[in-house]
Amino acid sequence: MTGIDVHVGMCEVRLGSSAKILRSTLGSCVGIGILWQKKGLSALAHCLLPESSATPKEGSAKYVTDAIPSLLALLGATAKDHEELTAVIAGGALMMKQTWSATHGSIGELNTRAARRLLDDAGIRIVHVDIGGHAGRQLSIHCDTQQYVVRTFERII
Repeated sequence: MTGIDVHVGMCEVRLGSSAKILRSTLGSCVGIGILWQKKGLSALAHCLLPESSATPKEGSAKYVTDAIPSLLALLGATAKDHEELTAVIAGGALMMKQTWSATHGSIGELNTRAARRLLDDAGIRIVHVDIGGHAGRQLSIHCDTQQYVVRTFERII
């Protein structure tokens, strides 16, 4: 059976069910997928930056701090539902040569730390993490089976 590809671009969140396959290609950005097997729903965010000091914007994934509430809103999940949800995280690589000293880590590291912290704070179990290094990734979530695949590709210097 062939699925319907749904591309999740930078700063976007998307909801999927049935035959949809949510896909996002990531470098230093982080992809956060939330799976709700009981309801047959999946949601994927492609986050550019870790956090904003502004109030989270629903429907946005520019910041990880916007993405988690946006994903949960798309799924229609309330706090009592969080124990039924699982999450996958991919991306957060160092894709460019860094000529400066990053005091707190690269943008990819900061993105993945923020994602882990916020998912943990929400009580959502992370079932797969594929992050860091110098390789880009493509995260695909097959909504009908609740399966996910992370493909790795090397950066071109």
